Amino acid sequence: MVVRPSSLLVLASLCLVFSIGNATKIALLPSSSRLIHRFSDEAKAICRVSRIGNGTVVFDDEEDTWPRRRTVGYYRKLLASDVQRQIMKVGSHFQYVYPSEGSKTMSFGNDFGWLHYTWIDIGTPNVSFLVALDTGSDLLWVPCDCVQCAPLSASYYSSLDRDLNEYSPSSSSTSKHLSCSHSLCELGASCKTAKESCPYNVNYLTENTSTSGLLVEDILHLATAGGPNVSNGSLQAPVIIGCGMKQSGGYLDGIAPDGLLGLGLGEISVPSFLSKAGSIRNSFSFCFDEDDSGRMFFGDQGPDRQQTTSFLPSNGNYEAYMVGVEACCVGNSCLKQSSFKALVDSGTSFTFLPQEVFQKVSEEFDRQVNATSTNDEASPWKYCYKTSSQELPQVPSVTLMFPANNSFVIHNPVFMIYNEQGLVGFCLAIQPANEDIGTIGQNFMIGYRMVFDRETMKLGWSDSNCQDLSDAKNMPLTPPQGAPPNQLPTNEQQSTPGSHAVAPAVAVKAPSKPSAASAWFISPWVGWLRLPQLIFLCHLFLSSW
Repeated sequence: MVVRPSSLLVLASLCLVFSIGNATKIALLPSSSRLIHRFSDEAKAICRVSRIGNGTVVFDDEEDTWPRRRTVGYYRKLLASDVQRQIMKVGSHFQYVYPSEGSKTMSFGNDFGWLHYTWIDIGTPNVSFLVALDTGSDLLWVPCDCVQCAPLSASYYSSLDRDLNEYSPSSSSTSKHLSCSHSLCELGASCKTAKESCPYNVNYLTENTSTSGLLVEDILHLATAGGPNVSNGSLQAPVIIGCGMKQSGGYLDGIAPDGLLGLGLGEISVPSFLSKAGSIRNSFSFCFDEDDSGRMFFGDQGPDRQQTTSFLPSNGNYEAYMVGVEACCVGNSCLKQSSFKALVDSGTSFTFLPQEVFQKVSEEFDRQVNATSTNDEASPWKYCYKTSSQELPQVPSVTLMFPANNSFVIHNPVFMIYNEQGLVGFCLAIQPANEDIGTIGQNFMIGYRMVFDRETMKLGWSDSNCQDLSDAKNMPLTPPQGAPPNQLPTNEQQSTPGSHAVAPAVAVKAPSKPSAASAWFISPWVGWLRLPQLIFLCHLFLSSW
């Protein structure tokens, strides 16, 4: 059945109303006062739209799971709709939710790819995992029934005081396999039967880095704080988990050896599950401090005093945390023609600017900094400087300007270099991107409470020491009484010489179905693939100072 384009708007509107019929029981036709029940045959005919193309709407001929009137399934769907309406009226159950082992995040420096991590508990009985935090991808995966995984023994790493764990669905009484017929099974078409376990394969754009295995549903153990007439307690949230049987690339060399917590906008991400269940508002935050520690919370929408900027859609869809920078400033000098789009990605260690913007910012920084420059063709960092003092000299700030004069100030946009004698120099911690899209990496997030508000589709930020959040007194660092303490590694700083050093990760998921719409999204990452070797050369170069 084909419908003329002129009917598209009416049909799409009706189908939207019925598909979230969780929100209303009846809909009013624009051209009539007649009411249509959302589970009627007329509604069914409208809502069988499966795809849009070439200016027409094509209907799917296959039967769906539309409930037959006066059956148990019919009344179950009506009740589910009422329950969802109550959730929408009352709001979220909890003000904040955080991992059951505590809200603290940590970085282990070079030993674990310079990313930030937190402990989470999965399954019944619960098993702990040290997962990397990544806003650039969606899936939560952990090493599972391993065929090819990173070493999990503490003796392999210089920063751990306990072994890392491996997940096994068969050992958890709450685990369920995800069938190939499930709506979130992207590879379902490749299955022989609909009842098979759903496979997954996620490719990242860092040196052939990938994870693959099976998707399962299990319990994520969380602690709760605040909410209407709710005391602090615990929450067992059903989520979909990647049983990562086989990893490759950076995941075998120390980057996220015990798994990765994808925080992206996809339906399969943990924030999506928690908000759809009505547990929290559809938002989360984290804060990274200069001492390599931090905090993270689900449901946090930030303080009233925070500055914000809107996320940008791509062809009408929100696919990533993309923002628009209107101008860059160095010190008190704001640069002309320095606007660009940027991904906000906690899975990238450093910040990348489009080539022309990078050139303007770095040259202005070089002009203002009061230090002796040093150059070496082997170093990937072009703007590096020597210092004879054991304290970092004053350096010019870098500011990203957003609409409505909202400013994101990076007071210390450099990283410091040490050798046996102590501090010997520093480099501007910005790299050029190949295309016109940049990345705001985690090094620019330090000292800020970063809020990813997925309800309003805005990024929020406010100065914070990540410990004293005066507007959120119910946001503890420690787990609830009786829960196991968050066992921190003995050394949270850069790994010692001779350890299994790896370079900063770029843990951004490559789109599973590249298209013209996503081509612009992929291109900036191509030039970064040799970053590990470049940073290794940089360390060799600077160690000779």
